[in-house]
Amino acid sequence: MTQFDLQYNDLGKEILDNGHDTTGEDVRAHYADGTPAYTKQLISKQFRFDNSEFPCLSNKNVLMDKSIEELFWIWVEKSNDVRWLQERGNHIWDEWQLKDGSIGPAYGWQLAKKCRVVNMGKPEGSEVSHYAVMDQVDWLLHSLQHDRSSRRIMTSLFDVERLHRMALQPCVYETHWVVEGNKLSLIVKARSSDYALGLPFNVSQYNILQRMVAQVTGYELGEYIFNMDIPHIYDRHEEKLKKQFARPTHDAPTVWLNPEVKNFYDFKPEDIRIENYTHESGLLYEVAI
Repeated sequence: MTQFDLQYNDLGKEILDNGHDTTGEDVRAHYADGTPAYTKQLISKQFRFDNSEFPCLSNKNVLMDKSIEELFWIWVEKSNDVRWLQERGNHIWDEWQLKDGSIGPAYGWQLAKKCRVVNMGKPEGSEVSHYAVMDQVDWLLHSLQHDRSSRRIMTSLFDVERLHRMALQPCVYETHWVVEGNKLSLIVKARSSDYALGLPFNVSQYNILQRMVAQVTGYELGEYIFNMDIPHIYDRHEEKLKKQFARPTHDAPTVWLNPEVKNFYDFKPEDIRIENYTHESGLLYEVAI
């Protein structure tokens, strides 16, 4: 059993046994047929990994190619245009697509448009400091290379001024990067985690992001921590999840990153391979919108 299988199953059983039941409450989410999507949920839970293995579920097939495409859409392309995914046969954001083809000023838009002003120091022979404007991804990469002791190396997608224009307010909304010695640790924060559908995707893909960033900035892997403010299980997922918990588990797969890639933006999806991934069959869970 992988570290992720173990922690994931334990959390799911805890939600089902002890979670707050929202049945009958005025919930926002609904199913395609208009029925309210009630949940059982807990407050403030955490997965913690030492990166000795890649966190990927084995008691069901996680579609890692789709997960990696979503990662590139947000972090490399810095896009909010759902059509970029659809052109690659990826339809995980279709339910939230707006008339203009986007999801509003969310996710990749935030990484590209919310910029930081960076003091680059005084050029040789000058008495005046030079300043550069960087988007959040460029600032992250710059900070890890030039301000490694900082406790402020964070990205945020929770833009309170634009939440009303987003098709879906960001679920995974923050990353916090910490360097100790030559090891790069990553803390991810999610305000809300759809246990059956979104959570397996997010945990695996942000670990891949940690590996990509570590490679291009020259660090070894430290810890990987995934915080969930409100992990929840939808009522129509419960019975299928109980069957998933009873399935066999397998050894963790490994991740291959093309070692020739030295610049973050040179990465392409084909530069990442999930190898030796043994898993049970896929499971379809109804999407709550």
